[in-house]
Amino acid sequence: MSENPMFLRQRLRDRLKKAREAKGLTQQQVADTFGWSPSKVIRIENGKIGVSVTDTMALASRYGIDADEQQELVELARAARQPSWYAPYKEVMTPALEAYIAYEESATIVRNYERNVVPGLLQTEEYARALLQSLQEESDDSATGTSTGQRHLELRVDLRMKRQKALESEESQFFFILDESVLRREVGGEAVMRQQYETLLRLNALPNVTIWYVPFTAGPYPLFRSPYQIFEFESSNDDLVAYLESPNGEALLNERASLGDRKEPADYLDAFWSVEKRLAKPITREVLFGPED
Repeated sequence: MSENPMFLRQRLRDRLKKAREAKGLTQQQVADTFGWSPSKVIRIENGKIGVSVTDTMALASRYGIDADEQQELVELARAARQPSWYAPYKEVMTPALEAYIAYEESATIVRNYERNVVPGLLQTEEYARALLQSLQEESDDSATGTSTGQRHLELRVDLRMKRQKALESEESQFFFILDESVLRREVGGEAVMRQQYETLLRLNALPNVTIWYVPFTAGPYPLFRSPYQIFEFESSNDDLVAYLESPNGEALLNERASLGDRKEPADYLDAFWSVEKRLAKPITREVLFGPED
């Protein structure tokens, strides 16, 4: 079981919703049972409010869940109410980033495609600081250049470095495909890039990390225009999730949330596999530093 509180809250509300639907109950009927407003059930199921241990026990009993599963749900409810390790960074986190980190450290397989910059999990501190500072200067953040702006920058860098502990998990696998532009775009200067190249080689040697790149000579390829991440989970109760980045913001997709004609997580997984099998090349010292004299 993942220990990330946000992920546990989502798992708990998803299982409660599935149990209600399996019992053939409407949200109104459940609310009437306990004298709640209908909005309380709606907010529990869409994640707007948390679920107390007492409410979890009451809902599980109403849905006819057996004793063993009830106890499991109660344990989920207790764990979900614990503060996350990244609570001190809330000042510089968006809800989308919080959800992203929850998936990142809870998934058993993470697949990451990047076309512009080195993925956060693979960045050195110097690369991350140079990149985040440039992004902060481009933003409309009125604190940029002030002591508050510097504090925000250091919080973002520290958060990014702490996220990399996810790579230490022996139970998770990480696959990265980088467009060659990621390797050739200089961030922070030549010395920073050399250090970043060495870090890519070191991380690629980890047993649970694989890094490929797609050379410029490959031309256009499936879904190459925007970065995306795919999260796979061990439990059959958890959906495949895709996280998309674009100039218009971020979006989280799962298999049950249809967004019109937008692609589904499985489409991104298919694209990743296609690029991996047909076009991706291994990261090597020669690729990064050029041929030895």
